[in-house]
Amino acid sequence: MTSDTPPDPQDEAFRTWLRTLSEELDTDPDSALASQDALVFLWSAFVDNGAMPSAYFAPLLSAHRLAHAQQAVTAMLKEVHADTGRRPDVPVRHSPPTEREPEGAVHVGPEPVQGINPAGIHTEAAEGLQCLLADRYRLVWPLCPDHHVGLHATCTASGAVWTCSAGNHSVRSIV
Repeated sequence: MTSDTPPDPQDEAFRTWLRTLSEELDTDPDSALASQDALVFLWSAFVDNGAMPSAYFAPLLSAHRLAHAQQAVTAMLKEVHADTGRRPDVPVRHSPPTEREPEGAVHVGPEPVQGINPAGIHTEAAEGLQCLLADRYRLVWPLCPDHHVGLHATCTASGAVWTCSAGNHSVRSIV
């Protein structure tokens, strides 16, 4: 097997490794397999490193979450500036894995980022950004252009999107 080997979610060694991670970490990598992006991340980690112990996988997972959260926040802050003229400081906080926090921790504003699926991570980052903007600046962002109400970050099969509950429609992608 090489990194170029197509992901095989049914590979018995891979499934066994995912079960071990699920038992030892506070996340369920098996449930992330519905996402092709999450599957590729998990499969690559497995192919490149074998059935590594959770303590070795946790830094990879933490870095994965951090990278996708930073990507989402960077993109959204450009939109915040374009929509509101404001340039808020929204740090993506990261703590590496420790004995007490085996997966490490990634936070956007007050919200933890715990997903494996990049769309889920983008959704969690969007919720964190919204909470921080509301708490710190009393700013509701983004707004539905049709209904002028705050949008909600939603993880869908096609990715992370802003949805309007007033009109029950998707407005745009988060990233």
